Amino acid sequence: MPPSRAVRVTTAAALDRARAALAPFGTADADLAARAVIAGDASGWPEFGVALLVRELRAHAGAPAPAGAQGAEPVLSTGATATVDARDLPGPVALAAATRLAGDRARRQGVGVVAVRHAGGTGRVGAYVRALAEDGLVGVALAHSGPTVAPYGGSAAVVGTNPLAVAVPRAAGGTHRALVLDAATSALTLAGVRRHGRDGSPLPEGAAVDAAGLPTRDPGQIAAILPAGLLGSLLGLTVETLAGLVTGARGDAEGRGLWVLALDPRAFGTDDLPERAERLSREWSDAGGHVPGSRPDADEVDVDRDAWDALGELGGDPA
Repeated sequence: MPPSRAVRVTTAAALDRARAALAPFGTADADLAARAVIAGDASGWPEFGVALLVRELRAHAGAPAPAGAQGAEPVLSTGATATVDARDLPGPVALAAATRLAGDRARRQGVGVVAVRHAGGTGRVGAYVRALAEDGLVGVALAHSGPTVAPYGGSAAVVGTNPLAVAVPRAAGGTHRALVLDAATSALTLAGVRRHGRDGSPLPEGAAVDAAGLPTRDPGQIAAILPAGLLGSLLGLTVETLAGLVTGARGDAEGRGLWVLALDPRAFGTDDLPERAERLSREWSDAGGHVPGSRPDADEVDVDRDAWDALGELGGDPA
């Protein structure tokens, strides 16, 4: 983000402003949705932060909001499973609601699975399941999107960038209370494509093809993004089946599909998962690997100035 367009604010102030703007959609989900979008700005991806939230709130202006503090409730519920219709919900609220509902079911029954239909943009899905892990649960989130990515060895877009995230509780203190794996299954995200288009830089080698099926590094010539290798292609197809087919979202012009799984490790006889995850994290780090989810939370974040002002107006704080 160019410095002239950015304003530095405290994370606390950013969370307060986001919560205020989200309050009409139920305080039960506003906090997690706010934390997730601010995490996008804090991680250096403003495309998944306040700007996304403003876009989603504007798209749902005037929509009937959930009553009171309870937040969004499912349209279908059968024991350990539930389905949320997100037509009238901003994307971050929809995924926050799905995370809450899955967690509630896992605490009662050991497992909870929630599907979301007609969802908008959510930001980084790992920020949502991190909340489950910090509460002692295992969280998995999958996000389907429209076709922009070709299969491995192919040249036509069939699936989306289809990110997935897994989070498990970790015994470390402070902010390192979760091991979080969060990644797109494609070689490049749509936000990455837009960044290259804005700054005029070439795409990474082997990340996209043009309309003729030939490799391209020109953001304006992309016909399909390529998957992150064979494994990324298969994982993208996996996300498509669960978050696209099972939710009924594939081919739906009204929005995307989301799929959240929550597990209580104690239901499987594992009482020491945080300690096990901590040992794995140390072994990974000792071997030279980066431990996902280990970066401390930032005290301040850089936010797009226009998006920051717009968020204040949406939350009744134009200052």
